[in-house]
Amino acid sequence: MIQEKFVEKEDKYTELKISSFEVEDFLETEDIGKINESFFTTKVNQDVKEREPIFREEELVNNILQLNLADHAIKERIKVKSSPETLIRKKFISADHFPKIRMISYTGQLSNKTYIILEGINEYGEAGIYLLDQHAASERINKEYFCELYNKLKINRQRLISPLKVEVSPSEKFFLEAHLGEIRKLGFIFEHFGGNTFILREIPTIIEKLPNPDIIKEIVSDITNIGKDKSFGDAKEEIINYLSCHKSIRGGDELSLIDIRKLIIDLAKCKDSFHCAHGRPTLKFISLKELDKLFKRIV
Repeated sequence: MIQEKFVEKEDKYTELKISSFEVEDFLETEDIGKINESFFTTKVNQDVKEREPIFREEELVNNILQLNLADHAIKERIKVKSSPETLIRKKFISADHFPKIRMISYTGQLSNKTYIILEGINEYGEAGIYLLDQHAASERINKEYFCELYNKLKINRQRLISPLKVEVSPSEKFFLEAHLGEIRKLGFIFEHFGGNTFILREIPTIIEKLPNPDIIKEIVSDITNIGKDKSFGDAKEEIINYLSCHKSIRGGDELSLIDIRKLIIDLAKCKDSFHCAHGRPTLKFISLKELDKLFKRIV
């Protein structure tokens, strides 16, 4: 009798119903790549050949999992880093006489990694969608950073642990020597070492990490070309625009949700949030009302 009660109690703690767990809770990123095509089935009807992945939860668990049970609890539970939903988003729905379509990424970044789709409300209170150009937005943020740095003499630089020795051409040497003070206002602290060699000791904090000497040489060369036939004051905005563009997120850069959220927050703080350093738009708005007109829901 005592033994029967013990077994009954033990069963209570060790019984596990697979269906009560989400499979993705157990999967690691590398496990996702092991999912066999047999776990996805295709529904096809006479009108549309729709590739609709159906996930067989129990079959997947039985094939790739070993559950380690302790006396009274599961000691090990592997957390998810990716899920089958991510794979579904990457699959196009293909059918005759119908465009090839798939869902956008969970970040809203389109496949060309240049534009991001967002939802929002404009200044008139209209709901709709925004298209964000990630490079244009980043360029605007950087321009206002450099303008503030220059105009307010704000100390926003970082000292290099190992100063960079930069070799320049004679014309670049002349430009640097003549404008060291102005260039300092942009966050770059150069010192003449001798001959055509300069030492870079500090950089703007926006650069974040130790720059490559070749990149610094390229920057010096480009700002010299911009300013060689005019005063630094006349060339200042063009140089700032160049530095803003040089440091910006590029079209083609893949961004995480955290990257995109930071980009939006920083853009919102700008004095001119809607134009890049060269005047191109950063955001375009399409209202839900415009979409209703497009689909002839309203006239």
